[in-house]
Amino acid sequence: MGMIKHFSSHYNDNGCNTPPIIKYVETRVNSTPDPKNFKIIRKEIINGYPILLINYPGVKNYEGNKILMYSKHFDLNYLNNKIDPHFFTDGTSPIARFEPTKYGWELATTLATNLL
Repeated sequence: MGMIKHFSSHYNDNGCNTPPIIKYVETRVNSTPDPKNFKIIRKEIINGYPILLINYPGVKNYEGNKILMYSKHFDLNYLNNKIDPHFFTDGTSPIARFEPTKYGWELATTLATNLL
């Protein structure tokens, strides 16, 4: 009778007690929009709530598109020179952001329609 040796690639097979070191390299894509470099692609005011589809050139995720919703009766003149899609407390922050897709736009309009 013969012997059969089963081969495995497990690190313990060679008498090594520690797993091999694997280095992961993470590459970050610039996804921070420049608030002063934007183009308004679409704008609707529904039930007093402004909803904007904005494009930020040079941003990689979602090709730089963002859907932003602002508070009821928000004065869009505050956004003439700068639209920052991030949430903060200075008074020009959006109240919601949505995935920049057809479905995201539908969610934004549904929310605005149903808010008081």
